[in-house]
Amino acid sequence: NDLRQNPPVDVYMKCDNEVLIDYQILLRKQIEYFEAGDAEVQHVSESRKREIRIGQVGIRCKHCAILPLSERPRGSTYYPSSLQSIYQSAQNMAVVHFLAPSCQKLDPDTQNQLKTLREGPVLVGHGGKKYWADCAKAIGLIERNQEGVYFNSPHALQTRM
Repeated sequence: NDLRQNPPVDVYMKCDNEVLIDYQILLRKQIEYFEAGDAEVQHVSESRKREIRIGQVGIRCKHCAILPLSERPRGSTYYPSSLQSIYQSAQNMAVVHFLAPSCQKLDPDTQNQLKTLREGPVLVGHGGKKYWADCAKAIGLIERNQEGVYFNSPHALQTRM
C-alpha cells in the first residue's frame, strides 16, 4: 500500500452516544473508514460496476480488515458514492455482513447484541443520513466530482487522533 495513505479511522465518534440509539452506536463501533490503495483497486475492479480509484474512501468491517482481500467475506467492504450514502452502505453492511452472518470475526456476543438492538424501538429522525454525512465531514471527508468520497487532504485524520 501507498505510504502516503491515511490510516483507517473508526466511524464511531464519542458524540454518537448523545444522538444515536444503541443499535446505531454499536454498528458504528464495528466499522472503519479506509483509503483504497493499489491492492483494493485491483481486487474490487472485477466485481464492481463503478471503478474504485486509489485514495477513494470506503467503509469496512474492522474485524475482517485483518484478512487478505481475497478472504474477506461478503458485505465486509463498501465504497459509498457520496457522503449521504455512507449511512445506507453501513445499513447494508449490517444486514449482509454482521447479521447474515458472513462475518466470522465478530464475536458472537456482539452479533447477538446487534440482532437484539435492531429489533428494538426505532427513533425516526435520529442519526440518519444527515448525521452520518455530517460526522464524515467533521473528520475531513469530502465528495469529489461524483467520483466518490475522499479525505480532504493527505493525513487529514491525524487531527482526530
